Amino acid sequence: MKKLALLLLALALAGSAMATTLTPDLAAKVNASSENELIRVLITMQDQADYSQMMTATANMNKHDARQWVVNHLNQIAEISQTDVIAYLKGYEPSGKVKNMLSVSLVNLIQGLATPEVIRGLMSFPEIAEVSYDPERYMLDDTPKAEAPIQFDAPKTDNTDEIAWGVSDVHAPEVWAQGYQGAGVLVGMLDTGVNYNHLDLTTHMWNGGATYPNHGYDFVNNDNNPMDDHGHGTHTAGSVASNGAAGTQAGVAPQAIIMAIKVWNAFGSGSTGQMISGANFAVQQGADIFSMSGGIYGGGTTSDKNLFRAAYNNALAAGVIGTIAAGNEASSPAPPNAVRTPGNVPPPWLHPGQTLTGGLSCVITCGATQSNHNIASWSSRGPVTWVSISPWNDYAYNPGMGLIDPDISAPGVNIKSCTYNNNSGYTLMDGTSMATPHVAGAVALLLSKNHNLTPAQIDMYLETYAQDLGTTGKDNTYGAGLMNVLNAINAVPSGGNPNVTVTVTPTGSTVIPAGGGTLFFSISVHSNEAFTLNTQVWTQWTIPGGGTQGPFINRNVNLAAGSTIARNLQQTVAGSNPAGSYTFWGKMGTGFGGTVYASSSFPFTKSAVGAPGESWYSNNNTYGWDDEVVSSTIPQTYSLGDAYPNPFNPVTTIPFNLAQSGKTSLKVFNLKGQEVATVVSGELTAGQYQVTFNASALSSGIYLYKLDAPGYSEVKKFTLIK
Repeated sequence: MKKLALLLLALALAGSAMATTLTPDLAAKVNASSENELIRVLITMQDQADYSQMMTATANMNKHDARQWVVNHLNQIAEISQTDVIAYLKGYEPSGKVKNMLSVSLVNLIQGLATPEVIRGLMSFPEIAEVSYDPERYMLDDTPKAEAPIQFDAPKTDNTDEIAWGVSDVHAPEVWAQGYQGAGVLVGMLDTGVNYNHLDLTTHMWNGGATYPNHGYDFVNNDNNPMDDHGHGTHTAGSVASNGAAGTQAGVAPQAIIMAIKVWNAFGSGSTGQMISGANFAVQQGADIFSMSGGIYGGGTTSDKNLFRAAYNNALAAGVIGTIAAGNEASSPAPPNAVRTPGNVPPPWLHPGQTLTGGLSCVITCGATQSNHNIASWSSRGPVTWVSISPWNDYAYNPGMGLIDPDISAPGVNIKSCTYNNNSGYTLMDGTSMATPHVAGAVALLLSKNHNLTPAQIDMYLETYAQDLGTTGKDNTYGAGLMNVLNAINAVPSGGNPNVTVTVTPTGSTVIPAGGGTLFFSISVHSNEAFTLNTQVWTQWTIPGGGTQGPFINRNVNLAAGSTIARNLQQTVAGSNPAGSYTFWGKMGTGFGGTVYASSSFPFTKSAVGAPGESWYSNNNTYGWDDEVVSSTIPQTYSLGDAYPNPFNPVTTIPFNLAQSGKTSLKVFNLKGQEVATVVSGELTAGQYQVTFNASALSSGIYLYKLDAPGYSEVKKFTLIK
């Protein structure tokens, strides 16, 4: 395998040393700009991965290994070929002549801002194929209707109030009844960001660890906080995975995990480089699906089309599927230019009605239907063609049928989903933008039944089992028809439950005093699978008499192939809990109330009579995973860390170290010294902790947070901005 990888890398790097060219639009921009003006550019390298070679190299690998091989291969090519160019660009960063340069390996390119002087200097690098102009353009569908937000006065307490009509129209609730809700499937949302604090989304956002603490990345501002400042992205994310916590179940896959990837700004504008960087992030970070509800009106330049198709071919080689909006231009401009780029990129499977064949890619292009199943009047229609775009030169049109687009249709009119400016609010929007996340949610449902499905299989099931509308067969108005995820999932063979284990073991006394106490335990989860498993781990207990309480932990976990995650945690038992025999459970599966892949348990008891003078109070909190010991190393000293982010809205993380075990409290006070919240209160073991504080009940302002532990006390400030 190593010899094959090296051979393919050598083949990929064997391009001829052609001279670097500036595209005509960039040359004109450079000539018209002052020497200090920063121009957004795409620097495309000569050496590019070969799709056919990658498919040959990975033909006998499982899905996980194939993906990792492709990602490593793409990274190798970029690392080798970009070295000198990146060094050149970095030399200009201190003077401000280069800004926000990012390396992208999904297509071997560098994107960012540079002055005319720097751009001209790039022409001396033979390893560069082309430098193109990459302006920010308006990328969103011009939605014909965007109602005022519908907002609840207070969060709802159940999920039974309403299921959005579009979710029902694709028959998602019947799929949920079979136990498939998208659990463990990671969906990268390339959009205006996501309000990751919305009640319908906050419990199942991607855990990006310390590097990506806000569940994704912002390629507009080049930081790790992809908060939505427009509204479009939160709405589309809700149509994928809203779980109804605030009153309306607006998501097709309510247990899918959302990765927030901001590629468009507060005005709905972005660039080709930002969008390709977003897809690159999704592929690199393990997303199963990426969804993007927008694109370039009229198709953009030849460079735009080339780069998107190359990127999505490489994503297909990595086993990742994309759902993309067709656009809201109906047939204006006229076909073959009515479908936006990159919605015009080919799908991973060709419908039998597509008798003119050509190359494949990873894109399912989505049209929009109304509640009466008529196509929305503004939903963009194909066909499209790539006949004049080298090196593809396929899907000839007139003469020739071109490439049929869209591939499938889904609800896109009067769609209710999450709003970005109220954590329990909803809003109505129209557009193929709204149809696209319905399809992404359906893909998540299929993958939750069988995670080994390829992009071609997913597309085949969705198109084959769609409700045929319009002209018989696949057409350029509805595509294959209105998506019916129930019919599709009934045709998908089960992939079986993952081969995993979970073990819970007491690490302290299993006799809890009558007044309450702390149950110390370890939990370990292990995967025997050959792919990264996105799953959930939770704890609960059986109380005397047979009832249950919990879940206490309910955590999304990305479990790498063959890996183990272990934690030493603790659970407080309230004095108000009944005395008697309990069973403490650790479970792994699709989520609490869903399919259980593995479980483990141990017994404990709560005494009926307390010891003399015993006193204990507990809020029945669990300190685990989110509020966890993040290192087994016992610190030498106590410390209270800086909250991050700070300022925040409304969630922040507070780190602290305990040098000794003992009763510990972390409380929040206003500037008058009044206690406004208790974050932690109970017995904690020595270790390094990080806890999450949600200030949604507080008003904007400066607050103090205070840590008290045996022989130690410290106070710091943070700022809440709403």
